[in-house]
Amino acid sequence: MYFWLVLSGLCILYYIICACYAGISSSFIFIWLIGAALFGGLFAVSFLESAGVFALNPLIKHIGAGILALLFLLFFVLEGIIIKNMFDKPDKDCDYMIVLGCQIRGTNITRSLRRRLETALNYANENEHVVIIVSGGQGRGEDMSEAQAMHKYLTEHGIDGERIIMEDKSTDTNLNMRYSASYIEDKDSKVCVVTNNFHIYRAKKLARAQGFTNVSGAAAASDKVLLLNYMVREAIGIVKDFTFGNF
Repeated sequence: MYFWLVLSGLCILYYIICACYAGISSSFIFIWLIGAALFGGLFAVSFLESAGVFALNPLIKHIGAGILALLFLLFFVLEGIIIKNMFDKPDKDCDYMIVLGCQIRGTNITRSLRRRLETALNYANENEHVVIIVSGGQGRGEDMSEAQAMHKYLTEHGIDGERIIMEDKSTDTNLNMRYSASYIEDKDSKVCVVTNNFHIYRAKKLARAQGFTNVSGAAAASDKVLLLNYMVREAIGIVKDFTFGNF
């Protein structure tokens, strides 16, 4: 019974840490408040039942316990898959490198995007013939497209702009891959996808769904404080893309 109370408290604590570290508008941290409410509700039901305030129908209890067990099992399986892919290294001599965008603030790149760009820059310097596709549109709070911000960063760090293709219409990972694929005629080309480590599995799956047969991932580091938040969000993202047939 008190297990649920402990989980609720941990969710609240992690939300506070994330909010203080990255701001309350930081992507997806609201999920921890939802988790706190859910686990707190389970504790309240368990406590009130044990106190004799009411008694749940045994069938309802068994069904609820079964659903919770399946959800936890699904969550841990997905997290295992995510973790397995977090250490991917790109193939050498790739023909194309797709760099996935993420939020910028105004015209300033965020820490997560900087890590992706540093990984892309290292690969581009070691593989001078790779064509770079920077992929990301313009969202709320952004004064330019993410593709433009990435192009600016890479050219300022010595990459020839002639090597870079800007895909500046996409608004999520699925569209990143769909629109970037339109620039690559040969689906047997060696394609490297650059993104943060927690995002590698889903990014590769979405790339293969566009017909690419030779896909590898270049895993950039992630913010250690926010990594748990990102990994929970990613598990939900995998379920969403599977449900909508994007894989």
